[in-house]
Parts: sequence; structure tokens; C-alpha cells
Amino acid sequence: MSKTITVSAWILIALASWAVSRLNYLLFHSFIEITAILIAGVLVSMAFISRGKNVLVLRMGCLYSVVIFLDVLHTISYAGMGVFPSWGANQPTQFWILGRLIEASGLALALILPKKRNLNIGYFAGFMIAGAIGTTAISLGYFPECFVMGTGLTSFKISMEYVVIGIILLSIYFLFRSDSPDVLPYRKYYFLALILTAGGEIVFTTYTDVYGFSNMLGHIFRLISYFVILQGIVYRSISEPIDSLYNRISKTQEELIAIMSETTEIKDPYTAGHQKRVAILSDEIARRMRLSREDRNVLSFASRLHDIGKLFIPTDILTKAMPLNEQERDFVELHPGKSYDLLKGIPFEGPVLDTILQHHERLDGSGYPKGLTDKEILLTSKILAVADVVEAMLSDRPHRRARDVEEAMEEISSNSGKLYDSLVVKSCLELFQGGFSFEAHKE
Repeated sequence: MSKTITVSAWILIALASWAVSRLNYLLFHSFIEITAILIAGVLVSMAFISRGKNVLVLRMGCLYSVVIFLDVLHTISYAGMGVFPSWGANQPTQFWILGRLIEASGLALALILPKKRNLNIGYFAGFMIAGAIGTTAISLGYFPECFVMGTGLTSFKISMEYVVIGIILLSIYFLFRSDSPDVLPYRKYYFLALILTAGGEIVFTTYTDVYGFSNMLGHIFRLISYFVILQGIVYRSISEPIDSLYNRISKTQEELIAIMSETTEIKDPYTAGHQKRVAILSDEIARRMRLSREDRNVLSFASRLHDIGKLFIPTDILTKAMPLNEQERDFVELHPGKSYDLLKGIPFEGPVLDTILQHHERLDGSGYPKGLTDKEILLTSKILAVADVVEAMLSDRPHRRARDVEEAMEEISSNSGKLYDSLVVKSCLELFQGGFSFEAHKE
């Protein structure tokens, strides 16, 4: 999701929340708190489903399982809800400050504590005990007063808000000092959520009416901070394993392609490096023609594997020092189809197999294996055809020495629009005129 879309969504959420607060503040407050509780619940679930693969996410799951409990009590005890008739505006404010102190302390300790699993139990137990003691103290009237009707916030409540802000600033300090691989993927989201939480806490030091504008604004800050947590921690916790799995599959596919490409070169030592060089030239042509990243990926795979079907051609034909006879040429012309058959079990993205199958097709229908004409041939195949011909002419073969660049360029120029696509030829000519060489692309 782009930053513009994300910010726009936050603005819409804030405006919608403000509109609801104007109609019915209790509905607004309940919506904010229930949404925050649900998001925290998803985070808790993700933390425990992942079985602690990421210590930071696990600790946040432990922390928010306690915070959820306190936020539920804060929500149902809010003035006007009628769940606890003998309570006023003080008790929900007390649950609020207890929840924020535990939340801020937990976020800081999640960063400060070393990455040791045996500390996680103590971390969880410590906050559970703190939540239980605080809840008992509020229920029995031993917790310091936080709100007095007609007067507003007490000095204790305001000072605790500043303590929370101080803890958040400390968390930010440790966040940017940490180089833990458990922290780095979530750093920017963690930071933004902390900033928004701190902003909300500053606003919460100013209100005198639990239904007032300042209290409403503070809750909107809180809601957006939870959406940041949802986007950054929860969503990433889901997508990261999928991305990692995809990357592992891609890496395995890449290694397999490298092995198969090198196997072809062992079979035909005269073309050692041919497929790699064709891949380089193909990509440069594709860049000049402004092909998409997806098409360039297709071309990369196809270029590096286009001759793998030569594994089925007898070595004495591949290495023959004399021109091939008709029967031998027929044998060689089987290799695009053999390449296709050998690779068809690999789940490539895009028309990799068809690009390989068509790389010896020509615009006038004189190519093989199907005799396709211009519009029937893929653009990626047209690029591969030119790159293949040029590289072959510039390299030694058993029956001839390498040609010079001028001869290779003359070959494709004279057949531009006949055998080879004119735009592809034009791009290739411009590359070599600009000083392109295979030597410059050696690793």
C-alpha cells in the first residue's frame, strides 16, 4: 500500500470518527476501543501462532494480552455505559492510565531485554501480575484518583501521562540503537506507532470533560496508532513468511537454472558461456526497448536455458568441424522442442517456455520448429533470436572462426524486417554503436 493511500485512509478514519463523536460520543468511544481491542487481539493471535519465531512479536503478543484486559475494563466502565452503576468517570480513567503505563513499559522492555526465550515467561508474568494488582487496587479504591468531576484530571493522572511519554521516548532511543534482526523489519512501524501514541498522551493531559474534544482527539491518535500496528506488525508477520518462502523458492529455481545452464556447456564446450552472454545482450536490448520487469525476467530465464535441448543431440554433431549435412541439421533443429519438453515441469512465471520454443522462428516463416511468422512470434523470442545470432557470430565455432562486430551487425541489418524484428535490430545496433561489449559485462 502506498504512503498516499495510507495517509488518505487515516484522514478518512479520523474524519469519520470525529463525525460519529458529534452524533453519539459513547458510540464513538466504544467503536475506538473495540477496534483497538480487536487489532490487539489479532496481534496476540499472530504472536502465539508463530510460536515465538520473532521474539519482538512474541513479547508484544504477551504484552497486549494484558493490555486488552485493561482496555475492556476501561471501555465497559466508561461514564454512561451503566455496567458499573456505582462508578463514575474516575475508574475508567484509572484503567486507562494503568493500561498505558503497562503498554509503554512493555514496549520499552521488549526492545531492551536480550533475545533470550527464558526471559519471555518472566516478561509475560510480570505484566500479568502488574495488571492484576492494578485492577484490584482500582476495584477496592486504593489506586490514586485520576479524574474528579467538576475539576478534571488530577495531578497524578497528568504526571503519569508524562511518565508514559518519557517511556515512549526511551523506547524510540532503544529502537534506533537496536540492530536485532527481530526488530529491523518492524522499526519504521514501531516508531510511527510510538510517535502517534505519544501524541495521544500529550492530548490526554489537557481535557476536563470525558466527552470533550481533547479526549476525542486523543482517542483518534490511539486508533491510528493501532492501525499502524496492524499494518506494520500484524500484516508483516503474515506476509514476511510468505515472502521468505517465495524468496527461497526463487533462490532454488535460480540455482537449478544455473546448474542446468552449466550442464549444457559441459555437453557442448565450444559454446561455453554462450547462454550467459546471450542473456546479457538480451537484457540490454530489452532495457533499450523499455520492456517491463516481468518481460525482462522471462527473457533472462529463457536466454539462460534456450539451448538446454542440445543435451539430446550427439556430441559428435555439436563438435563437428565441418558444415552439417541435412540430416544433422534436422537433428539440431529438434533442440528448441527438446528444451521445451525438458523444462515444462518447472512453474515459470510468464511465457518462458514459449520464448525458448520460438527463438529460432523467423518473421518470414523460414524458421523452426513451427514455421511461425511475424505476429505469431513473441517479442521476447524476437529479442532472443537476435541476441543468439549476434553472440554466435562473435564466438568461435568448430567449423569457423569468430566473425567481427561489423559482420554481425551487417547480418542482422540486412535481414531486418525479413528474418529479424526491425525494432529489435535497431536497438541492438544502437547498443554496439554505443560501445557495448561482452568483455565489459564479465563478472
